[in-house]
Amino acid sequence: MVQPRDSKRARLLPGTTLDALDNDLLIQCASYLDAGGLAQLGRTSARFGIRQACQQRSLVNEAAHQRFGQSATDEERACLSNYGDESDVGLYRALELLRRPLCFDELAGNGFGPREHPASVTCSGHGGYSTAMSGHVMRGGMHFVEFTVTNHEQDGHFIHLGVIRPVSLTKGIDLNTDWGGVVNPVPVSSRYQSPISAKLISQRTAKWGDSNVHCCTYYCHDGRCSWTDWDNDVTASDWEGREWLGGSSGTVGLLLDLNQGTLSVFKNGRQLGVMKDGFGGEYCWFATVASFYTISMSRGRAPN
Repeated sequence: MVQPRDSKRARLLPGTTLDALDNDLLIQCASYLDAGGLAQLGRTSARFGIRQACQQRSLVNEAAHQRFGQSATDEERACLSNYGDESDVGLYRALELLRRPLCFDELAGNGFGPREHPASVTCSGHGGYSTAMSGHVMRGGMHFVEFTVTNHEQDGHFIHLGVIRPVSLTKGIDLNTDWGGVVNPVPVSSRYQSPISAKLISQRTAKWGDSNVHCCTYYCHDGRCSWTDWDNDVTASDWEGREWLGGSSGTVGLLLDLNQGTLSVFKNGRQLGVMKDGFGGEYCWFATVASFYTISMSRGRAPN
């Protein structure tokens, strides 16, 4: 039976303040907000945003802490180890982002045409390499992405698919003056494109950790592994299980295991093996393309 609400409304008539309401009730109300709403509430209301002497957390952080504890799976927790300076709202925001579909958040270069979907880019193949980066930052656990590669003409697979530090390729880096219109972070070093090298390395944070693998790709043209620290020259190496993509189209799956520090490759659903080790810290997915191809990406689980 629905209970009359008039008496409850009466208690909240003018004259009632937030100070008169119980913390547990306020936390329950706040828990209906997403992370962005919680952050906004904390900024606009001192009662919610500032931790009181008797509280372990502010009310918005307590609401985020409870939501995270109630909903995050063990697999998600492994991907989201809490940084020492991260708020509970920030951690809950990271959980929301982990659950969203991947998309290409930054496009750099002259080769990309109009997009119909944020998780897909089409490169014209003219003007050299262009790069598309996901904005989702991976910082722990295991992450699998599948790139669907669609060929629009019979030419080489001039495509790099891999991981890169969470940097901006365009902020403070001019497309023409610095990149020369060709945006490819793979071969950048202090000897080759030294201004870009310095600008990329300057974006380093403590969250990159100790690993010197800042950019690593599977090169679809010949299956080689290319990786760099943006200081020394890029290393293009063979690896056990190496195969080129082959055919006009196909799928490339990448499994980044930040527990073991490895990047494994899957071609058309078949595991080729571990391509590179030594990973640590934060990374994003990206694609660098210089052929007339469409590249789409999606988050998933690695095939057995």
